[in-house]
Amino acid sequence: MYSTNEKKINYSINGSFYTRKWNDYIPYIYFEKIYGGHGLLKKAVYFAKQNDVMFHSSMIKENQVESWESAGWKTHKKLYVCDQNLKYLSLDNFDNSDNISQKKLEVSDFSYLLDLDKNIFDTYWRNSNSSFHETLKSCVNNYLFVQKNRERLIGYAILGETRNLSYLQRIGVDKNFQRQGFGKKLLQQVLIFAKRKKFFTMKLNTQETNELALSLYKKHGFIVQQKNLVIMKSE
Repeated sequence: MYSTNEKKINYSINGSFYTRKWNDYIPYIYFEKIYGGHGLLKKAVYFAKQNDVMFHSSMIKENQVESWESAGWKTHKKLYVCDQNLKYLSLDNFDNSDNISQKKLEVSDFSYLLDLDKNIFDTYWRNSNSSFHETLKSCVNNYLFVQKNRERLIGYAILGETRNLSYLQRIGVDKNFQRQGFGKKLLQQVLIFAKRKKFFTMKLNTQETNELALSLYKKHGFIVQQKNLVIMKSE
């Protein structure tokens, strides 16, 4: 019922919400609340139990967790929110990389990015075609950075722009090329681009358990905010 490829809006007397399948690898249902309170959340948990369905929510603010838990949801993943003021970012020690190209993100990019995701992310965090479409719609402009090593595609990043604010929506390097400095070069290239475009800030989310990524972001001027994001599950 809710496991559609594209995001679908659903209505009930308790409120409204979006659903779609999580991705092509995990049999969960993405759940994004649009309108509704405790009654809607409780009804979703009840439906999940009765129909052997597992809802996993969109990211919610940490201060909303208590209300979700009171309706029967459980905390599944926690993410740090990191940002920095690009005005004070120095590019003195940054290197331009000839192996990283930049262009506007287009629908034609999705197929090879989905293939690349298999070598970068664990199954839970891999994108679907639908989620890439949602990324494309989420900002006024979306810039794609593609990284190669000897003509082999090994990494990519997506930077969204809205009103001179930038959002690092996705970044990753093939697991076979991690811990070799490629992630650092990719992040630096994104920061160089954002600085030259005169974006005011850059914001990103990273998993609470991803210590390597968090360390890389901190070394490049990102500050971890006190308020984090959470993904809830209907278990």
